[in-house]
Amino acid sequence: MNFPLQLTAQIDSANGNFNRSFTLNRGLTVLLGPNGSGKTHLLRGLKNSLSQHTNGKRVRFLSAGRMGMLEQFRSDYDGQRGGTPNYDNATYGGKKDASRRHQMETLTGDFQTLAERADILVKIQERLKKLFKRDLLIEWDAGSLKIAFSRLDIDAKPYSSGREASGLMHLVGILAALYDDEVGALLLDEPEVSLHPQLQAFLLKEILSVAGHPAVGENKKIVIIATHSTEMLQIQTPEDLLSLVFCYDLMGDPVQIPADAGELKNKKVQSLVARLGQEHKLSLFSKRPLLVEGPSDVIICSALAAKLDMHLEASGSQLLPVIGKGQMPTVAKLLRLLGKTPVALADADGIADGVELANSFLNDNPVADALASTHGFPSAHQMAGAIFGDFCKLVDNRWNEVMGSAESHPYWVNRNADEEEQVRRRSVFCTLFTTDDNDLNKLATDGAWVAIKARFTPLLDLLEHCGLFILRRGSIESYYLSSDQLTSIGKPSAAVSEIECFSQLAQKDVETAYCDVARCIRNASDAEVICEADALRDLLLSVVAPAHARFKSGDHSPNFNVLARSILGERSKIFGLTVEDDRLVVSIESKILNVSGFPVALGRDDDVLKSINVALATNA
Repeated sequence: MNFPLQLTAQIDSANGNFNRSFTLNRGLTVLLGPNGSGKTHLLRGLKNSLSQHTNGKRVRFLSAGRMGMLEQFRSDYDGQRGGTPNYDNATYGGKKDASRRHQMETLTGDFQTLAERADILVKIQERLKKLFKRDLLIEWDAGSLKIAFSRLDIDAKPYSSGREASGLMHLVGILAALYDDEVGALLLDEPEVSLHPQLQAFLLKEILSVAGHPAVGENKKIVIIATHSTEMLQIQTPEDLLSLVFCYDLMGDPVQIPADAGELKNKKVQSLVARLGQEHKLSLFSKRPLLVEGPSDVIICSALAAKLDMHLEASGSQLLPVIGKGQMPTVAKLLRLLGKTPVALADADGIADGVELANSFLNDNPVADALASTHGFPSAHQMAGAIFGDFCKLVDNRWNEVMGSAESHPYWVNRNADEEEQVRRRSVFCTLFTTDDNDLNKLATDGAWVAIKARFTPLLDLLEHCGLFILRRGSIESYYLSSDQLTSIGKPSAAVSEIECFSQLAQKDVETAYCDVARCIRNASDAEVICEADALRDLLLSVVAPAHARFKSGDHSPNFNVLARSILGERSKIFGLTVEDDRLVVSIESKILNVSGFPVALGRDDDVLKSINVALATNA
């Protein structure tokens, strides 16, 4: 018996019971996905399915909250300890608990293992001594298991495990589970909890040393982890991607790359995987990674997202720099195999040089084909090809008409001697989208330049619908407000200088100046703008409407706040209601809510809903 193994997880969720299936291709399998995507449910649901593959050994599950009841000794958990935890009385059950240690989902079970298995204790003690200058002591006190540590780098007495750093406690417990040869399958939820990056790297190495099929022997075990840490990923070859399982929603099936996927043998994919950096690994945790061409784009997009309150990362996106537009089709295809929806921000040469990049977003895309049909084309692929072909002919045949404008563009100014034909197309394309139609009409009596722009525009809109955003002015530098738009060297430095001016400008002005970039970021973030006024609307109306009704009827009682309290309870303290100058005045009492438009003064005949909506609209 060996890999691959087909597993079915039996999920018991709040929305009912159902099964989820996926494949184990090797000893270590990693579940990736955002919070709430069902990774823990999947792990727990695998316990029964794994038992038939463990060669008669145990299946062990360790929860993300594995410190469990130990926290009662490590913190003032109920606010009644006077800020002094009960450190020195930390215990880990009694001898009778040892028989259930593999069923425990907390570290208590693993410390019970250390009390039962002297050989595992020795393995861990050696690593603690050499790597952390610590020793581990097992003690029985009146039938209760106690764990103590001692420092080897100074002359000091042993101390209770309740006083040890949580990271080291997590590490010791997980190592005990890894080294336990009675365990044939280990399910680890967030093994990185409390561990700094270097310690995570050490743990991953130890996990890989035992990961394998239990039938092989030598303490090999199936290990499945759910993680949010890039340090827990080892990706050196395309085949390593087969060990990743992507969870996006508990109600949907997890996503894996098929083992026979031809893309794994693609030389560009192999090259990409070989140089995976931290940014690439971070994108594996996102649903809609945003591909950009270089460091300047990363700097500007990150600052722009912050300026415009677009929460890229929180909404499931991640800026991912690639080496030029030539890599974008490969990266995008790979990400789609992983169940992701990539968004790309490309320089104008991404469309002015050819349609390869465009087609990577348009091919086999029924939605794109349907949109193209509204413009008279049988497919989006043909639409892109026809427009590009006609554009090239126009530039080649009538360059003299547009050269006066095009030769001022950075593409032309910074050109190399051997790329004049390409640069003509690039600079003309950008001229089309930086020149008013009236001025374009002056370049040709037949309106040819306006006409080709009018054909390009729906194509660019279609591409944006499919996730590809072209910088219509050129590169990111062509949008600069303060830094030199002609910069060709020191680009990251120029980008840093540019974002310094963002803080001096109104949000609306920055979004207007960077309109193409802003649309792309908004698409990638795919999230509504946070507006605390929206969260207040229903609460506010629930107290203001009845208060205004009483006020309108002639009730001059000063107890409108009492009325509000009877409706909302403690939440009513957010608002203040008073009568001033024969008007009902509504104010926001909270000092932390970022809501403008108040106080609102309501006359007896005013429309409550309209008045509140007008006040809240100032926050949009």
